[in-house]
Amino acid sequence: MRTRLLLLAACGAALLHGCARKTPEVAVVTPPPVPVAAAPAPKPRPPLGAAVNLTIPAILSDGNYATPNHALSADAAVWHLRSALNVAALQCDVADPTGVAQYNRLLKIHARRFAAAHKALEAEYRRGGGDWQDRFDDAMTRVYNYFAQPPVRDRFCATALPMLAQVADMPADGIDAFAAPGIASLDQPFVDFYRAYDRYRVELAAWQAGQVPKLAVDPQVLVASTDVTGGGYRMAAR
Repeated sequence: MRTRLLLLAACGAALLHGCARKTPEVAVVTPPPVPVAAAPAPKPRPPLGAAVNLTIPAILSDGNYATPNHALSADAAVWHLRSALNVAALQCDVADPTGVAQYNRLLKIHARRFAAAHKALEAEYRRGGGDWQDRFDDAMTRVYNYFAQPPVRDRFCATALPMLAQVADMPADGIDAFAAPGIASLDQPFVDFYRAYDRYRVELAAWQAGQVPKLAVDPQVLVASTDVTGGGYRMAAR
């Protein structure tokens, strides 16, 4: 009887052990991160709200731009200074009559020097022969239009208005020494704009190159496909 109970106990333990099955472990696989496409770079825009495909002066061998104010004679510098300040008086802060009053004052103070500069500048063009008057008139129109370029107006005015007051209070014999550095200062905002526009062109070309889809072909896959090679092509050993 005792032997039978021992056998039953042993069988019961075996059955209990067999019923207590462990929960199978499930391997959790972390999915690879989904690649996020980088946002496309914005298309470069011209500086200062300028037009696309704007024609700007060429860069000379000395690294400067061929503006109407480059390499001027002393008389041309005086006359171009007068032209620039005339544009400033008419287009900068037009609601304030101060600029026009200052310009009228400097015309009186420097009238003799301006007349001499204009006469000498005409002589420079006359020596070029041909229809010099038309060339002179065209050149002077370009000077006025140059200083009136809309994208640069604010920066030009920021330089020209204080200079307008300075020249209006300048003694008559002081304008010659002032003209060359003065016209260089007035020209600088335009030069800065042209350099920025050239940088825009470079950035635009790079951006456009990045928009062109590139076709890449794996040569190993290409030569392994009999649909493409017909099976009769071998890659040369390297």
